[in-house]
Amino acid sequence: MRIPFLPLFAIISLAGLCRAQEVRAQKIQAQEPSGKSAMDCIPTPPRERLVGIAYSLWHQSANWDNSAWGTPSLGTYASNNRAVIRRHATMLADAGVDFVWLDWSNDINYSYNPNKACPDFDMIEGAAFTVFDEYAKMRAAGKKTPNISIFAGVTGAPEATEDGRLQRKADQIWNQFVANPLYRPLVQLYEGKPLLVVYVNTPSPFQNGVPKWNDPRFSVRWMTGYISEQSNLRTPDQVSRHGYWSWEDRGDQTFPIHNGHPEAMVITAATRPQGEPGEPSYIPASPRADGATFRRQWARARKIGPKFGMVVSWNEWIKSEQPSAQISKDVEPSREFGTLYLDLMKEEIAAFKAGR
Repeated sequence: MRIPFLPLFAIISLAGLCRAQEVRAQKIQAQEPSGKSAMDCIPTPPRERLVGIAYSLWHQSANWDNSAWGTPSLGTYASNNRAVIRRHATMLADAGVDFVWLDWSNDINYSYNPNKACPDFDMIEGAAFTVFDEYAKMRAAGKKTPNISIFAGVTGAPEATEDGRLQRKADQIWNQFVANPLYRPLVQLYEGKPLLVVYVNTPSPFQNGVPKWNDPRFSVRWMTGYISEQSNLRTPDQVSRHGYWSWEDRGDQTFPIHNGHPEAMVITAATRPQGEPGEPSYIPASPRADGATFRRQWARARKIGPKFGMVVSWNEWIKSEQPSAQISKDVEPSREFGTLYLDLMKEEIAAFKAGR
């Protein structure tokens, strides 16, 4: 700024198998997160799987020059452009995306006030209202849209988990969106509560566990980047030790286990390099390669079977995160790739949700 089972060598009854899985799940739930193993989890049933996609809100019509890796097929746009929001919603819903997660991960110190101008964050937070508003209008007209989740963060300010700022942000999200009867039906729920993912920065400043902060109104989850390279945060078989979700991973994607099932896995169309050639920590980039990287990451998601397939990203575009067209992750149709990655995502989501 984001297992296969061991073979069964004995014939057992279906009832016995179900009971064995139940006992196994209960055992896993009793374990500490750091004790979980990829061999211990049961894939989420395909019919229960969901797909979310990171959705950026910082674009302005005039800020695209020299800052983006490419150009959207719709042309350069502002994030509060209602026509663009509607086109995006239709494309995403048609592809099978269940929810967008609106990126507020860098604005812990800001609270939107329509009467007090602050152009940068007004664009980010103000555009969220436009997304909610357009989605509500589309739903009222009988049109499909994804649900919406706000992606919060304490980027660069880990103390915000304790000094009240994160709580104020959660209150803001609740009051402006969840408590609004027009917007509440659009909010993505998880375990009966609005899903609130909080980004803590990369590497995580909390290496021994997730922060203690919680808000019982939400299902709170924590996210960092490159868990694959934060050895304190994962097991050797790529299980996230403390429940962290990952913004991006190099190599095999990591995943936390929750209630005996893989919970979330990031899926990207490419990954950036780590370091420089010749350095001990160097990891080369995985470019788009005509969709090969995207397909490989979806294949792992099908193999592991997480509850949430988290695609990064729809429309980030910024060069500091995506240095070139080949080492970029955006799925939004572009002049460089046309609809290739949107079409691939639609195909892969169908397979992910069918368990194929």
